[in-house]
Amino acid sequence: MKLTDDIYRFEGMRVVNAYAVLGDRDVTLVDTGFRGNADLILGQLADLGYDPGDVHTIVLTHGDGDHKGSAAALREATGARLAIHEADVPALTGAPYDRATGFSGALFRAASAVLKTPPLQPDIVLHDGDTISGFHVHHLPGHTLGSIVLERDDGVVFSGDTLNGDAHGRPALPAKGLAYDHGQALVSAAAIEALGYTLLLPGHGEPVRAKRGTG
Repeated sequence: MKLTDDIYRFEGMRVVNAYAVLGDRDVTLVDTGFRGNADLILGQLADLGYDPGDVHTIVLTHGDGDHKGSAAALREATGARLAIHEADVPALTGAPYDRATGFSGALFRAASAVLKTPPLQPDIVLHDGDTISGFHVHHLPGHTLGSIVLERDDGVVFSGDTLNGDAHGRPALPAKGLAYDHGQALVSAAAIEALGYTLLLPGHGEPVRAKRGTG
């Protein structure tokens, strides 16, 4: 689904969103969905006129399995650089990863076993204040330790799971049971609202459109 002249949301991704930022012959993917979505993503890019080699960068908003799941297959197919925030690098490499505690932690450990992906080393380790593919990187933890938001000067914001959308295109606060630190997650969600986005592209739910400066 074309959302703007240069941003496409992949269809048929099962609950989670993944996006492409389309240049002339240069594509950036933002998240990859669950494992097994590589062919779907590459097929839809082909329908748009892009070859696998046109995918130059894959940016993960965080390290959960529903966002990193197809990263390995896509990097192998495209040769793209893979980028993630430094605090979520362990989610890719298989190193000890502090995701959540208590009941939520048990759920995530069980989900990680089911959604297990091969160990990966990122090509780009992101930090707050970096720029990648024309987007400013904001480190806004809470959902995970290394959750990031990508903001472009025209007001387009990729929010990952830091701020989602509901079925009607309205902002949806992060769920307590899915957050590493729910209090911090709420602070980070408020920080996104303060950016004054024109188009919020969430990890889950429908895009949120707003006038610049109103959030």
